[in-house]
Amino acid sequence: MSRAFEDEKRNWNAVETKCIGLGDPHCEIKVVPEEIDARKESLRAIDSTVLAAVHDQLMDQLMDFMIHDKPLWARPRLGSTISLAENEMTLFPMASERYHIALRMGGAKAGRDVSERLKNTGVEGDDAVKHVLHLLEYCKVGTITMGETVKIENSFDSMQTKFLTTKLNEPSCYFITGFFNGFFSAVKNQLVKEARCIAMGNPYCEWAFR
Repeated sequence: MSRAFEDEKRNWNAVETKCIGLGDPHCEIKVVPEEIDARKESLRAIDSTVLAAVHDQLMDQLMDFMIHDKPLWARPRLGSTISLAENEMTLFPMASERYHIALRMGGAKAGRDVSERLKNTGVEGDDAVKHVLHLLEYCKVGTITMGETVKIENSFDSMQTKFLTTKLNEPSCYFITGFFNGFFSAVKNQLVKEARCIAMGNPYCEWAFR
């Protein structure tokens, strides 16, 4: 995101110095246009057991919402709805291709995890799809239509990217595309490809099955 607001092309580095998931009162990220010594140390300091515990807690809450209609966690000021785009990952549409791949891979893992959790509760096939689409709409990802394709109008992710940049030449919904691929490959044995994107100037984002 830092590269979008300056003419000079510099390599930026970021390190998360505080995280609610690790017990801090808030999340904090330090961003500088140079190498950060603390970045490597921060990566080493992250215990896999901590990440697993945070992941399991989040997944349990998502399942409670989708299966038992329990409310998602509430934040003091922003409320209980959480857009998938309300995190630092989706704010870098102009980042490297390796970063885009990382977003798609992270999304794919999340999609597979959700499908496996639903399957473990006895929810599969079209029922699983309905639960996930309801979750995405509740989280205000956009207005979703499911037919021969998956269409998202008013996509928060792509509209934000379009606001931060000029019109792109390729679709930019990297995380959501990965999520759909991970989920639909597990539930329907199908993959998707983003064919239209708001960030490219299209009126909506659309994924075709393949």
